Amino acid sequence: MKKVLSTVAALGLIAGLASTASAVEFKMSGKYLVEGAYLSDARGTGMDVTEAAGESTPSDAYWLHTFEIKPTMKVNDKISMSSTIRLADDTFWGNQGGGDTEGLGMATGQSSDNNVYVHTLYMDYASPIGKTRFGRVPTGGYGTNFMDFDKRGNRVMWWPTFLDKPFSTLFYIEKATENTVAGTANAETDADSDTYVARLYYNTDSLDSGIHYGYTNNMTNVTKSDRKQQLSAYGKYKMDNLFLNAELTHFFGEIDNDATGTPDSDYDSWAAMLQVGGKFDALTPSLMYFYASGQDRNEIVANGGDTENALGTAGTGELFEPLYILTGRHTGMLNNDIFSGNTGTMSTAGVHGVVLAADYAVSDRLKLHGAIGWAQADEEQLAGQDDEYGWEYNIGAAYKLLDNLTYEAHFGYLDTGDFFNGAGNTPNITENVYLLTHSLTMTF
Repeated sequence: MKKVLSTVAALGLIAGLASTASAVEFKMSGKYLVEGAYLSDARGTGMDVTEAAGESTPSDAYWLHTFEIKPTMKVNDKISMSSTIRLADDTFWGNQGGGDTEGLGMATGQSSDNNVYVHTLYMDYASPIGKTRFGRVPTGGYGTNFMDFDKRGNRVMWWPTFLDKPFSTLFYIEKATENTVAGTANAETDADSDTYVARLYYNTDSLDSGIHYGYTNNMTNVTKSDRKQQLSAYGKYKMDNLFLNAELTHFFGEIDNDATGTPDSDYDSWAAMLQVGGKFDALTPSLMYFYASGQDRNEIVANGGDTENALGTAGTGELFEPLYILTGRHTGMLNNDIFSGNTGTMSTAGVHGVVLAADYAVSDRLKLHGAIGWAQADEEQLAGQDDEYGWEYNIGAAYKLLDNLTYEAHFGYLDTGDFFNGAGNTPNITENVYLLTHSLTMTF
């Protein structure tokens, strides 16, 4: 009898655990990317397009990989948990102090976020007053991919339900910095940086559009008041086989300095993108113009001039890559994804860019890509400096080996403009450069 009771109890316990586990729906997706690159002119920190007199700029070749998993737990029809965990994040092979999962930043040689870490972690709750989200969330993906970064932020978000379709809204608060100056006077004040955002969307079958207002109150420096505002609007319109994507952003605000003799200054910068194209059977051509205001070298912020630089130190968004070199992730030019700082003056100078591109689906498995682009600086950074970044030519192919395994190969060539020669085209000689990349991506 004891054996029977023990067996029944054991089966009951197992059934109870099973019923508890089955109450939580668990899903997981992710990807593994391994990529090789060759840059014709580089110094280990991205593209270097100039050569000093009597010098030959070396090439650079390397491998890197990223492994990302995205678990999701649906607790019930009201609550779910989501995360993005990266076991490697653009981790360079042969540059790990503690093995594959302990990466070092290629540009700095210091520990960085390309080792094991939780990129995002948040909870969704379908409350009676609308969907809410709490935690460390992805911050890209608003509107088009122009100016979108692969970053994350600590937010409390709310999608209220008081508007009827096609309208919807989103409100959130983001904590950027929390009183990090320990042991100083700042530690006893509210020396934080917080962002407050309101968005309004209008979505139909043919139009996806929205307007964004953000207010950042940066009080991390107790000697000044730093308030920056952002107003953005986007639209993605489809009509039959034609499409149009557009985005416009204006940064404004003011910095009020309390220190004696330090003048106040304002934010005043613009960024915009416009793309038109169509899908004609297997062919998808498009024409794009993008712009980001640069810093007028005569507007010296330290003397009270406006901050007119729209790209800041981050450049264009990591998710915006219409060109392999000028906006590519491997060069550190306009897009500072993997490398940064080597051509940092381009972010300060701003950009006017035009890209004519075409994608052709040869079959369900093979897709071809080609693009021609031209770009120039918005503002000169040295007296007498040329404004042309140059002409770029791209070709690429993607072949689906399996449903979840894709091989890609890209080639980019930049006929470099005289912007990189500096003032009076001396002392450097501009080099034309090229980039080769190939990658294997597995998704699940």
